[in-house]
This record gives sequence, C-alpha cells and structure tokens, in this order.
Amino acid sequence: MKKLATLGILLWSVSAVALADARAELQQKLASFDRFSARFSQQVFDEQGAPMQSAEGTMQLARPDRFRWHTVSPDESLIVSNGNDVWVYDPFVEQVSIAPLEQAIQNTPFLLIAGGDGRRWQQYDVARKGADYVVTSKDPGELISQFSLSFDRNNRIKRFTVIESGGQRSEFTLKQVNTKPATGADTFTFTPPAGVMVDDQR
Repeated sequence: MKKLATLGILLWSVSAVALADARAELQQKLASFDRFSARFSQQVFDEQGAPMQSAEGTMQLARPDRFRWHTVSPDESLIVSNGNDVWVYDPFVEQVSIAPLEQAIQNTPFLLIAGGDGRRWQQYDVARKGADYVVTSKDPGELISQFSLSFDRNNRIKRFTVIESGGQRSEFTLKQVNTKPATGADTFTFTPPAGVMVDDQR
C-alpha cells in the first residue's frame, strides 16, 4: 500500500511538472510576438458535433490586452479591447455592450492570448496533446471551458478551437497571418455610432 501511495504521489508530481512546463512553453510562444493580425474562418458545431454555421472575418491584437475581432459574414459583429474596457457591437440590433476587461476575459480566450498579466494563467491548466496546447479553465462557471491552439513552424497561431461549457465547439482557421502588422490609432478603440443603444456595465 505504501508503494502504491508513493507511486501515486510520483505520478501526480510528474503530471504537475508537465502542466507547468506546457503553460510556460505556451506563454513563451505567445510572447514571441507583440502584434498579430490574420483573416479567420470559423465553423461552429453543436453539442453532438453536427455543423451549425460558419463565419469569416479579421482579427488583430497588440500587447498588452488590446484586441479587435471583426466578424464580417454571415452577420457582422465587432469586439474591441483598448486594454481597459471591451466593446461588443452588434450592428443588426444596433446595440453595443461595454464591460471592464477583467470581466470580459471570462467570456473570451482571445484576451487571455493578448494579455500581458501572467497571473491570469494561474486560473487555467495547460497541457500538450500532440502539436496542440489545450487550455482548460479551473472555473466551472466560466462560459469558455476549454480552448486549444496550434502553431506553425514560425510560432504563429494557425488554428484554435473553443469549447463552451454547454458543449458547443467553434473551430477557427487562420490565414494571411502577420506578426508585424501596421495598426492605426483607432484600431483598438470604438465610438458607438449615433442612435446605437449603449449598455455600459463598467
């Protein structure tokens, strides 16, 4: 029995070290670029794995904590972070929601990718599965329960998958990746158009 207990402790220790190494390795890859832009295609699957819908758009990020995610089809939507606040704009219903950055992180892994605060990663487990890094939230109440990232040979993100707590899965494929994009002063800011309803949660 003592040998089994010792073996269990040893296996747990090896597993903990592997998780820590995977987290450090992923953070190092993400930290290798300060800016990033790409075009994306998205495929959404339901809880049973059946395809639901697809979308396309563009993404840009800049450290720390600035992010722009623009879906252009089939319906337009926009998520913008200036490093302090996050705007979520839906032109179809003419509404924009504004939330503090730390609150918004719970609903999107993309701000974690663009973040500069390493302490946030303590809320997630990171493991290697083949060529993918799988990031799992320790908070059972978080909307995004897990996401995984895959990199090309130049350490650029080429694909990621997001799994919601209800089981819905979104797969993103990136193209035209640029780790040195030109960004304007207004890339990571948002001014609501006239007549748009504003839901300010700050």
